[in-house]
Amino acid sequence: MNSRLQRGLIFILVLTIPFLISLLFTYEVLKIPFTTDMQYQASINYQEGPRLLPPEDAVPIQGLAIIPDEFPENPITADDVSLQRGKILFDIHCQICHGVNGHGDGPLAQYFERTPENLTGPQISAEFDGAVYLTIRNGFGQMPALSENLTPHETWDVVNYLHTLPVR
Repeated sequence: MNSRLQRGLIFILVLTIPFLISLLFTYEVLKIPFTTDMQYQASINYQEGPRLLPPEDAVPIQGLAIIPDEFPENPITADDVSLQRGKILFDIHCQICHGVNGHGDGPLAQYFERTPENLTGPQISAEFDGAVYLTIRNGFGQMPALSENLTPHETWDVVNYLHTLPVR
């Protein structure tokens, strides 16, 4: 072999071997402590009631953790733009389960243990807009939460559109 090539390989080995060894020791020193012991978690003691509020450092992963004392009020007026946007969003997110007219007869309805709700029935018409809004945002039963798919404004548009569905 060429002596220049040999010197280059030796130089590379002299630099890389200590570097790799130092990485091994550094990894042991800089490890992030992550305890998996259940004894160090915040929990409810024996015969303690459930928490009314989540712990301060809790990170919610899906909607509200607690049902609010008051339902939110609909800030969006049911004008033509809101109803048109609500229909488009209903067709995208709701129609597959609730059907074209919201009667709970969508193409996926047959696959649920419980038929999706008839959105034109008297029990839904009597609901406050805020209750329907929270149901869409947070989900209920087998209905998934749509808070990741719809903004609050879009959710109110869907609520406004639900009032225009033909009663069955």
